[in-house]
Amino acid sequence: MYFKSFLFFPLLFFCLFYSLAQENKQTPKLHSHNDYLQEVPFWIAYANRMESIEADVIFINNELYVAHEKESIQKKQTLVSLYLDPIRKAFDLNLGENQQFQLLIDIKSEPHETLKKLEEVLKDYGDILKGNKARVSIVISGNRPKPHEYSNYPDYMQFDYQSITEISDLPLDKIALISLNFNKLSTWKGEGKIITREQKELKNAIEIAHSLNKPIRFWATPDGKIAWKTLLDLGVDYINTDKPFEARFYLETLEKARY
Repeated sequence: MYFKSFLFFPLLFFCLFYSLAQENKQTPKLHSHNDYLQEVPFWIAYANRMESIEADVIFINNELYVAHEKESIQKKQTLVSLYLDPIRKAFDLNLGENQQFQLLIDIKSEPHETLKKLEEVLKDYGDILKGNKARVSIVISGNRPKPHEYSNYPDYMQFDYQSITEISDLPLDKIALISLNFNKLSTWKGEGKIITREQKELKNAIEIAHSLNKPIRFWATPDGKIAWKTLLDLGVDYINTDKPFEARFYLETLEKARY
């Protein structure tokens, strides 16, 4: 996919959707799943106030590329060009009314070397990670170090924990959220109702996460109106979607109807 490098296009796109996205603040958090596959990475998610934005990252040839596997790497698609520089631009232009979000970096390469490079790169972005402009948090997902190693990384960097069975002696201050594979708990495809047994399993997972005072996200969820409403009613904190505009519009409209 070819991404336009000119600033005017993402800003124009932002303006088209920004007024709509600002209408209601009392909505659940949304996670822009595999955001880099959107026609315009970052800007569509940011314009629709996604509280979590996901980018798969591969460290190769001393560069952090945004891609799911090595075969799909394109030289211009880096973490800096698709996310870090646009985030800085959005903040410098004061777009988004100081909205806060997490950049969930899903590591697809060896974690230690990748994180070492990520720390090096992020040294140039202290202005968006610290101080008055610190509206973005870095959350590491995918290939991660062991939990006992989390404390070796900077304060601005937290981790996405992916278990509700191994929860003793966790460094909770370094865990931003808990993420689980929806398909391991439910066969529901987004139509009708979830069967009672599976609903209990999902609620149990949510309760465990909340007992640790952590938000929860499921990946591989159905992605449509019934699914968004169902996940909302279950108490899921971050609703996974590949449709940022549609999900935001539907859930904000739903919240208005409730009130």
